Amino acid sequence: MRLTMRMAFAALFVVFFPLAGAYAFNGGELVDDDILSYLKENGSLERLSYKESSVEPSLTPHSPLSEKVASSWPEGQKKPVFVDEELYLVSKSQLGSGNAALTTIDYASKILRSISKMQGLRYYSHTEKKWDTLYKEAYCIKGAKDRIRVDDDVSGTAEGKVVYCMQKDNSFGKIYSRVTYHQRPDEVSASFVNVSDVYVGPIKAIDEGNLRINIVIMDCGEDMLVYMLVQSEFPALKILEKTMYNSFSARLDAIYTWFCGQFL
Repeated sequence: MRLTMRMAFAALFVVFFPLAGAYAFNGGELVDDDILSYLKENGSLERLSYKESSVEPSLTPHSPLSEKVASSWPEGQKKPVFVDEELYLVSKSQLGSGNAALTTIDYASKILRSISKMQGLRYYSHTEKKWDTLYKEAYCIKGAKDRIRVDDDVSGTAEGKVVYCMQKDNSFGKIYSRVTYHQRPDEVSASFVNVSDVYVGPIKAIDEGNLRINIVIMDCGEDMLVYMLVQSEFPALKILEKTMYNSFSARLDAIYTWFCGQFL
């Protein structure tokens, strides 16, 4: 009788408290074999396009949240002139101490919602040819128009949560964004959309809603696959092009490095 009760309790434990990795993709499910082989050898893969006609994301993993963000550019809105996709494959053993209790989607979800921890994030400025601070300030705010600072919302699941944030960018000044989160047992996503115009000095570079940065983290058992997509529409002005081109790709690398550095 005692043995039966113990077995029943163990079964309940697995149902309500799944083992780490119980919900995970197989890397081969998410990307083609040649891409997976390349990622295993090189760690990352980028596809960047600028001023090409009708560019659609092409590195999108076959996961529900990745496909959701890849199709999120609004229909009827002028197509983006800049599209940058990044795929990263990182072994969980290389994240922090390699603690399996921390290398989970729940923990990754909390990292993506820790907007204030982006303050001080470093990146390599291709324009200045040096390392610099990307976000001199970063925090959540009450709303698109109510810019009172509030705490990061890291409680519970990220599914369906919407927050607003301010990031004081080294190149663009203060950027106000709406961030929409989704979470499944095997993946989590964060989608940033600017809710105010973005400026380069005195020049308006990007209209409201025309800068979209997406991050999807997928659990692949012993690894994590990270998909990042930035899309933007902005005027074809020579004075802007170099700054925009160099800035966006550098930002994806910086955000990825920051994400990996948050595992303790």
